[in-house]
Amino acid sequence: MDSEYLTPDEVAAELKLTRYTVYEMIKRGELPASKIGRALRILRSDLDVFMHRNKSRDDLPSYLLTNPVRQQKQPLEILFAGSHDLTIDLLTRKLAERGITLLPAFCGSLDGLIELYKGRVEMAGTHLLDRSSGEYNLPYIRCLLPNEGVTVINLVSRWQGFMVPRSNPKMITSWQELLSGRHRIANRQRGSGTRVLLDFNMQQMGVSPGEIPGYDLELTTHYATASAVLQGTADVALGIESVARGLGLDFYPIQEERYDLVIPAHLSKQESFQDLLAVLRDPGFKQAIVAQGGYNISMTGKEIYRMY
Repeated sequence: MDSEYLTPDEVAAELKLTRYTVYEMIKRGELPASKIGRALRILRSDLDVFMHRNKSRDDLPSYLLTNPVRQQKQPLEILFAGSHDLTIDLLTRKLAERGITLLPAFCGSLDGLIELYKGRVEMAGTHLLDRSSGEYNLPYIRCLLPNEGVTVINLVSRWQGFMVPRSNPKMITSWQELLSGRHRIANRQRGSGTRVLLDFNMQQMGVSPGEIPGYDLELTTHYATASAVLQGTADVALGIESVARGLGLDFYPIQEERYDLVIPAHLSKQESFQDLLAVLRDPGFKQAIVAQGGYNISMTGKEIYRMY
């Protein structure tokens, strides 16, 4: 995102107001803002005009100064970036029941961590396999967030596998067959955990991208790749069981992976994140995850790692 755009939090810090107050100014038309994706952003030039017009805090509109509750109350929302998973959709609905808005941007595991590092989001979702150690997520977190205090909470463990048409007519049940060059794939975008897993196995087997039909077809969600298989534009896609089941495809599991949530340590005690943990640890929520198929909830809601 261009550096001339500011988040509501950055504006609040500059004006020495709460984020809720900034939202009030935007809502009432006092401060112009634009929606980029699902997030609000304020142009630096618009903020400069606002600050020039209101040279001191005493010049702010009276409704912001006469109601201290408005200045203290924070809107309960969480900006999320990272890997796509149906459990994030389920979590969004469950948090909404508690008055918390989860605003997800599905951009892949790696980009989710980068967005968290840049301070553009408040939580990232990741399932990245480290090629050298075979460990999920923590090597990437330590590398990309070396001086950042973070808490890592498990969302789910899930099965990655081959999403294929009903009855698996081409009998794709192994990496050797998938990467034989005889089958057209629907691929995920660079930086996604699914793409990292595919590239890792291609490297292990000495297969180059040019040998795999469809390798350059990059899609951003499991639903998109599964839909390509369903529509017949691809023979197979690497993805998750819950999506394959939902679209009526067959699924051949090949690897269990850990999907974790990464939260800045200074936010973990906030009300919205305490409610998030409560949802993750709720038996009813876990049952709903299991009903989707292809998930292991034995670690759901547990702290995996903490770095301050």
